[in-house]
Amino acid sequence: MKKIPLKIMLFIISLALVPALIFAAKENKTAELVADKTNFNFQTTREGIDVPVSFTLTNVGTGVVQIKNVLKSAGCLAPEKLTKNSLAPGESIKLEYLFRTTGSGGKTVNKWIHINYNNPRLSPLELTVTGKVLPVEPYQAPLGELLFNFYILVDIQSPVEFAQEHFIGAVNIPNKQLGQWASNLPADIKKNVLIYLCSKDGTQSDQAAQTLRKKGLKNCLSLVGGLQEWKKQYQQKLLVSGKW
Repeated sequence: MKKIPLKIMLFIISLALVPALIFAAKENKTAELVADKTNFNFQTTREGIDVPVSFTLTNVGTGVVQIKNVLKSAGCLAPEKLTKNSLAPGESIKLEYLFRTTGSGGKTVNKWIHINYNNPRLSPLELTVTGKVLPVEPYQAPLGELLFNFYILVDIQSPVEFAQEHFIGAVNIPNKQLGQWASNLPADIKKNVLIYLCSKDGTQSDQAAQTLRKKGLKNCLSLVGGLQEWKKQYQQKLLVSGKW
């Protein structure tokens, strides 16, 4: 068997190593995601005041970062949508949340955020949101409580009847003007706000509620029996006269 010269042998070996070297070079392009801070500490805030939370994420690796998903520990962290899920080397992106404090009064907060991306060794990138939420004072109420309990009470009696007797806090929209008033309501109020209609014995408000619901105000309800039935059951409770 003819012996192969050493130089030729070395050349053949080097050719065989080229694919491996190319593969190794590709493998060395590593995606690595870091944040400007791993903990966002908002110190203290009052229940009912939402806290903007922001992290800056940067790809400090040599490969492209592909963000797979972002997980969080609680629904009170309302996220903004990421503008992109792919980051080239050196590229940064903002990760922003709104921490809703309603229901957390008197608690020390410790919430986590996990960012899963295409580096099994370093993923997930773990972030935390911490701080203390002060309870409301006896004279305060969180805004979310108002939103949850909010409704509009509309008395459709004539102005003269309204001045004689009505629920405290009610607004007077006479029946003849009710359709125009309802048509001028903003779309979000028509969709989301409960509207109670009240009349002297409930007859007019029943008819008005049916008409408005046919026009799309599905949250419009008539108080059964009106003021007359209310007085039978609760006497003068919550009723006033004159202008309030």
